[in-house]
Amino acid sequence: MIDPVIQLLISIGFSLLFIVAGLHKLGNRLRFQGIIEAYQVVPKSWVPLLVIKIGVIETALGIAWLIGNSVLVPLLSAVLLSSYILAISLNLYRGRTYIDCGCGFSAFAGKKEIDAGIQQLSFGLVLRNYLLIALALIAVLPSTGRVLGTIDFFGITVGLISLLLIYSAVNQLLSNHNAIGAWRNVSG
Repeated sequence: MIDPVIQLLISIGFSLLFIVAGLHKLGNRLRFQGIIEAYQVVPKSWVPLLVIKIGVIETALGIAWLIGNSVLVPLLSAVLLSSYILAISLNLYRGRTYIDCGCGFSAFAGKKEIDAGIQQLSFGLVLRNYLLIALALIAVLPSTGRVLGTIDFFGITVGLISLLLIYSAVNQLLSNHNAIGAWRNVSG
């Protein structure tokens, strides 16, 4: 059994993650289409529809995490994240690490900063997605019948802020690792 605070924290966290990611992909379809094409895992003619489907699925999952209490939502989230792991791993196997993963392209980048905002494929992204799958599956566990109090909601707020900062820091570390690797390759 899991404490309802942990379960609520996971639910709200995944909701924010998927809603922001899905809406961002839908709002930047052409850029995301280029990223999907670079993966070279589906026929080029499928890419425009796939871009829309991924954005809609992520947004729908984000909403479902907020309103649903179904075991299906964490399981579908794990399946979606697994498909990302598969696509990333396939390209890593091919030696194609220079591709933008599509999970971190900057929503606020200007024209000069677009290339600086990419997050190249790495085993770190695969590990991050495995950790997200583990978190999603933890939410499947039944929660205790404990009633949430005021202090619990304060804890959830602080926890969400902490999770946001940790997730952002991990993404920044992954981006920095790519940039440092590129500098080493140029100078070496």
